[in-house]
Amino acid sequence: MPSKIPPQNEGQESPVSVESLERQEEMLWISHEPALQEAFPPCIKAVLNRPAEGKGKHRTAAILASFLGQVGYQRDEAGRIWHEATDAEERIFEEWFCRMHCPKCRALQRKGSGYPELGIADLGLCRPDDLCPNFEGPVEYACRILSEKDRERGELISIKTRYRLRIFDWSSGKETAIELSEKEGEALVLLLREKAAGRDKILVYKRVLVKGRLKPCFSLRDQEEPRRQMLSDLI
Repeated sequence: MPSKIPPQNEGQESPVSVESLERQEEMLWISHEPALQEAFPPCIKAVLNRPAEGKGKHRTAAILASFLGQVGYQRDEAGRIWHEATDAEERIFEEWFCRMHCPKCRALQRKGSGYPELGIADLGLCRPDDLCPNFEGPVEYACRILSEKDRERGELISIKTRYRLRIFDWSSGKETAIELSEKEGEALVLLLREKAAGRDKILVYKRVLVKGRLKPCFSLRDQEEPRRQMLSDLI
């Protein structure tokens, strides 16, 4: 299996060959009709009824925004419900409403260390009722999704594009898998087209530090001519 994290140090360049580049769409299911608030699961009802400024307000704000987006609420109505129940920055609503998956029960039942982790075991909001064991998460509970056929009551929208890249590193002799953002993937596609159109170009990979995180960086450079053997090398 290829490794997920390439072994290079920051800034160290390595010649690489692309073995595959796959574009992947992350899809989000959204209900055609808004779920009735009476059908909301206990955890979401608890979020709506808790003090807005309490502990974990950013976590619960993100959970609620993602939940309302998936269970079919239009932006205006979802925004009204969200603002009444939360005391968090507007950016959280914008980042999560119809743009992120509402966490499943397994994720919610973890003890979170703080936003953006969304575990709420430490907040006492997960209070399962008799229906909870039948569903994977809050969205499935509210929309009564018990099978894939039930998902026909909604639609899938694309929320994120990523690229799955496999390269061979000629310096280490190892194969590596890298996940690229849409912007990074499109930039690599342009480089590969440029490489295919020209001659004597090689693809070079390195990692660069951007806002405290190492990011993949690709570029083209001229391929060095093979060193000619001198007579002195043969004597």
